[in-house]
Amino acid sequence: MTSYIYEVKEVFKDWKKALLVIVFTVARIIYGYAWVEAGWEKATSGWLNFAGGHSKGLITGMAANMLPPKAHGFDPLYLNKLWAWIAVHIFNGMPGVTDFLVPISEIAVGLGMIIGFRVLWVALLGLFLNIQFIAAGSANNFGYIWTNIIVMNFAKYFELIGLSGYLEYKKNNKGVFSARTKAQPAK
Repeated sequence: MTSYIYEVKEVFKDWKKALLVIVFTVARIIYGYAWVEAGWEKATSGWLNFAGGHSKGLITGMAANMLPPKAHGFDPLYLNKLWAWIAVHIFNGMPGVTDFLVPISEIAVGLGMIIGFRVLWVALLGLFLNIQFIAAGSANNFGYIWTNIIVMNFAKYFELIGLSGYLEYKKNNKGVFSARTKAQPAK
C-alpha cells in the first residue's frame, strides 16, 4: 500500500495532473453520493418491489416520447422505433423487474463512483439510465449526462485515487502505474 501511495505522489509531482486528480476525485465522490441518494430514495419509497407500479407508466411515456408525433427528425437506423418496441414489449411486460433494477442500478453507479471502481463502465451505465429518464419525460438529467461524458473521457484521472487505481497499480508490477498517466510524446 505504501508503494501505491508513493506512485500516486510521483504522479502528483506534475501540478496539472495533481489538480485534475484531486478535483476529479472530489467530484467523483460527490457525484457518486448523488446517485446513491437517488437510488436510496427510490428504494425506500416503494420502488424496490416486484409489483411494477412505478415503471409501467414511465415506460409507456418513454415509448410515446420516442415515436412520432412527439419525436421528429430523421432516424435512419430506426433506433427510436427499436428502443420503443423493446420498452413496450419487453420492459412493460416485466415492470416489477424494472422497478427493482432501477434503484439497484442507481445505487451501484453511486457506489462504483464513490470507491472509484471501473468508472468508465459505471459512467456508461449511468449515461444509459439518464437517457432513459429523459426519454420518459424527466428534464433534470442533462447535468448528469454531461458529467457521465466527462467521466468517461477522463476516467484514468477519476479513478487514480480509488479501487481501480490501486488494482491497476498491483496488476502492472508496481512500476508501470505512473506511466499510465504520463503524456505520450508527440509523433
